[in-house]
Amino acid sequence: RSQREPAVPSHVARVPFGATRGRSEDREIEIERGAVRGLVSFGAVRPPRRNELSPAQAAQVFGRPTTIPPTPLQPMTSESAFFERVKSHFLRRDLFPDKPIVNRKQTPYMEFVKCLHLFGAGILNKDELIQLLRGLFIQGNTPKSGANATNATNAIPAMHAAMALLSELEKILVGRGPFASQERTKKFRAKYGSHPLRDYDLGDSTGELTSSYRSFPGDYEFDKFSGESERDRSVLNYQCFCVPREWGKDDDGVDQKHSRSLEEYDGIRVRRNAYEEVLARMEDEMHEVDMAVERNASVMGHLEPIALEATKLREQEERDGQPIGRLQYKLRNRELNSIDIGAIARIYGEAGDEVLQHLLRNPLVVVPIVYKRLKEKDEEWRKVKKELNREWKKALNENFTGSLDVKCFVFKEEIEQSFAVDRLLEECRKAKAFAKHPSKIQRHPATNMILPDFHLMNSDPELALFQPHLSVLVSKNMPHKHAYDLLMTYFAKSSSDKELFSQVWRNFIAPWFGLPSRWDEPGALAEQGSMSTVFTPGQRVRTSVGDGQIISVSEVKKEGKTPGLFRYLVEFTFGVGYVMPRAIAHLLPASNTSSDMNISTDENLPKLMRDDIQILFGTEKIYIFMRLYILLVTMLYQAKDIMDRKRVGAGKPGEVASGYAGVITSLQELIQGKIEAKDFETDVRKSVDKDVYNFIAIPPLVEKCAEASVKMAKEDFFQNLYRCSQLKLKDINQQRNLSLNVTHEAIYRLQIQSSASQVFFSYLTVDMNLQMTNPLDVKPLEPTGPISDKPSETDAKRPLETADALEAMQVEVAAEPEQKRMKTEDIRTENAEHKLEVK
Repeated sequence: RSQREPAVPSHVARVPFGATRGRSEDREIEIERGAVRGLVSFGAVRPPRRNELSPAQAAQVFGRPTTIPPTPLQPMTSESAFFERVKSHFLRRDLFPDKPIVNRKQTPYMEFVKCLHLFGAGILNKDELIQLLRGLFIQGNTPKSGANATNATNAIPAMHAAMALLSELEKILVGRGPFASQERTKKFRAKYGSHPLRDYDLGDSTGELTSSYRSFPGDYEFDKFSGESERDRSVLNYQCFCVPREWGKDDDGVDQKHSRSLEEYDGIRVRRNAYEEVLARMEDEMHEVDMAVERNASVMGHLEPIALEATKLREQEERDGQPIGRLQYKLRNRELNSIDIGAIARIYGEAGDEVLQHLLRNPLVVVPIVYKRLKEKDEEWRKVKKELNREWKKALNENFTGSLDVKCFVFKEEIEQSFAVDRLLEECRKAKAFAKHPSKIQRHPATNMILPDFHLMNSDPELALFQPHLSVLVSKNMPHKHAYDLLMTYFAKSSSDKELFSQVWRNFIAPWFGLPSRWDEPGALAEQGSMSTVFTPGQRVRTSVGDGQIISVSEVKKEGKTPGLFRYLVEFTFGVGYVMPRAIAHLLPASNTSSDMNISTDENLPKLMRDDIQILFGTEKIYIFMRLYILLVTMLYQAKDIMDRKRVGAGKPGEVASGYAGVITSLQELIQGKIEAKDFETDVRKSVDKDVYNFIAIPPLVEKCAEASVKMAKEDFFQNLYRCSQLKLKDINQQRNLSLNVTHEAIYRLQIQSSASQVFFSYLTVDMNLQMTNPLDVKPLEPTGPISDKPSETDAKRPLETADALEAMQVEVAAEPEQKRMKTEDIRTENAEHKLEVK
């Protein structure tokens, strides 16, 4: 077999187009064989194909590749079966030539492969390909004349088989070749083609089928697949697509404690304290930094020999005087895996996918550049890691001890739940149930000192508190000043709210507890004694609770108030009561005046409450604020007691509470936003080993108390209701009626006994009767005969069952609004119980 002699021998140097020096073919073969990490070729450069995407567009359409270079597409089952049928078709007897085929490259099957190659290169379009293959499938390599010449009779079977193959080929071309690229380009240029559908703001163009699925837009372009039949299309999804739900947020956009899936659930997350959060975040940072550095080092190890080889080949081409682009260099299959690809994309940020597309197309130039970038990042990240190691070590030392206090977070949550609004309302409204069944009270070791006491009644007749109620301990010796300072610090950022709180403090809290109206002015009390107008006994005046006549003027003898302050004893149509000077509006005409100021005790004083007892019928907002304020003062008192027991700064008698003063300063800085909550907790731990939860629960309590004071002030009822309480009426029903005239929402009874350092709270709806007498003082009548189940005429005439007696016996029934009257059988049972108690 003869071979054609080459025009130029392989050992003779040739000068290609654009080269300055010649090089032999043997030398090029030697260069090709010397490449280890890649494949070298010196063929002609392939021109860009029609509608070929740029690297930026390819990165946007195809995303990040999984391997470099990409693995070649594998034939599908239908495609492999089609090629086998083409081979068997060319072996038909009517298409087989007379003479044996000498050159294997001229067989019908090879001619078929050449046509496909021309189509893949873009030289032939679809119609031209079908036209060439029609003649090839029908005639093959048979001669046009002779015994085997194709005629109409012999060509019918081959023609039917050829048309079947062409029809099958058209289906296969849908998913391959330029036609597939054309379809991808068409979809890419469509409205929803450049990004996944879930990334678009679809608005009303799609319908929401469920919380996780939406229907496709009407102008959405679907992918076309080869071999898809009508049956396949009937079971495929062309109606809806999945969208992620807004996990972790409710309707108002507030974060909730939910996980997207079971894989994201972390059980320890529900009980992490601030120190555990810092350690967990630090551990995540350490892991990310270590993984980034190690992955970067791994890619450098893979790319270093490739970069050296590419640099060597490029320099060799420059020395040989060869034109740029003649040497083509491609990486071997699976040279870079997905970890390497992710590390390369990380160092380039948003342009990472585009850089990878450049690496796919021209590794000879891109690999050395990428390797240099990796080397720079490796040095930079290792230097940063050394600096971070020092910070991590410091953070570990600072947070390790605090992370061991796992109960601090749980106890803090329990304390915060104790001053929730729903809990406070429930405690007052269900005081009777809690007094009867103490086991129903939600107790916890962290809240034992701040829980109220529940009672069915109080035996002190001066208090006149004979209904279910709760009581809390509070005195003027508690740190009210520090509570005032914290609240004023909270309101420093809002001048309007600060003025409202000053009004609440001056007109309600300060006189209620007997405190100064302003702590920055020593001696300034809630009552203003310096009045421009002084009224005398006998004058008729108009007050905030009605018109009346002044009986006498007396000095305020209450403990903690400076001498010289006075109040008026005024006689109204409904009784006698005390009125402070600020509650008098003006003088009424036609009054008998007396110039002498009577300071002595009046005969009407027995009709009034003692000075250490105050009763106020307030609204729900007043009750909530008072409970929160007492809780704040109690928490501060506990914090001071803890610091005193630790004897922080003990050395001099005046320095015992210096540690507590530091806590107050840290609290003010935390409220102002100068320090973080964790920094405040760290400062407390420096002084206190245990009971830290009592300190870190104060900031949220300050915030809730401040908000409650603003709500109460904007309600604009507390001043008039408090003036009703200053009348000191012993007839509590009369005071209640006055309060209900101010607002029908005055259904909470607040009562303070300064001498016992107690504040009482009870819940009285409008339709409830106020119990004014002690039911234990009522002596039931002894029955003269045997008690029968049937009511007799004598029982119906007993004086005990009069209206007054029934009202006196409603002790526990008054706490239940749905039960307004008592039955006769209930009264008889209670009479028997009272008899046993009296004996």
